[in-house]
Amino acid sequence: MTSTPTADVLFAEASGWYFRLQAEDVTAVEMDAFATWLGQGNAQDEAWREVQAMLGGLREPARVIRRAEQAAWRKPVRRWQRWACAAAVLLAVALTVQNTPWLDRLRADYATGTGESRTIELADGSHLQLNTDSAVQIRMSAGERQIRLLRGEGFFEVTKDPARPFVVQSGDGWVKVVGTQFSVARRDAQTRVQVAQGKVQVSSGSGTPVYLEPGSAVEYQDQRLAEVHGFDPASGFAWRQRQLVFRQQPLSEVVSELNRYWPGKTLVLGDALRNRVVSGVFEIDKPDAVIKALEYTLNLRAEHYTPYLLVLREGKAS
Repeated sequence: MTSTPTADVLFAEASGWYFRLQAEDVTAVEMDAFATWLGQGNAQDEAWREVQAMLGGLREPARVIRRAEQAAWRKPVRRWQRWACAAAVLLAVALTVQNTPWLDRLRADYATGTGESRTIELADGSHLQLNTDSAVQIRMSAGERQIRLLRGEGFFEVTKDPARPFVVQSGDGWVKVVGTQFSVARRDAQTRVQVAQGKVQVSSGSGTPVYLEPGSAVEYQDQRLAEVHGFDPASGFAWRQRQLVFRQQPLSEVVSELNRYWPGKTLVLGDALRNRVVSGVFEIDKPDAVIKALEYTLNLRAEHYTPYLLVLREGKAS
């Protein structure tokens, strides 16, 4: 007997279809698959109408915000003026949609959902690989190539063009290069920059820019740059091969990272368990195998309460 999907599952499926059908590279096969999904019954039809009603109402506010942002790229304006253009719209949206990726995805040129990775070839021949839950805006002009990272993380392989610098904006800072390979990750108010090849300039606020070489990284937040430091490219860029690498990290940090790639939420109960260290290479697309590995190596028990809630607690796996 086949179980009936819950309302939450159907809403998640409908949301996925909503964004996929708006993508430039949607295929005829996917359109047929959507038609098959929608034709399964009234529950799917109702979920689709609900998603359209909610997200469709955000499209025009998102367009207003995006136009204001693009205008700011074309001419210098004060920060308060940029905010004034979007504040009223943002406030109205925030009252109903808080801490959600919908708005960023709607105003983006390219975006990925939870657990998704996507590679885009830009007009100049550069390549951008987006990590899970990421969104970017792109503007190419005769004098400069600009990317705005709205959320998430991107790895950039930049085609050399000395006449047109390649600039990535994230939060209150900028990364500027001519041709190189690097990643920019935005998490809440903090941005992290890591370099694989070449040399990049990172600026934030009115302070002195810093220059990163391969194997070096820096974070910035609130217009303040932290100290430049080294990082391990094998773990820092592992997501590009659909893997996550952890070395002697607390389980709480591991689960926080895993939650970025999997739908729903995984919680860890108890300070002792949260602080237990984890080392290993995990496959992003094999969540069941990851949980089983954690169960047997850390002597914990995983309990599924709903398809979107998994709790890890002390105790031997059954």
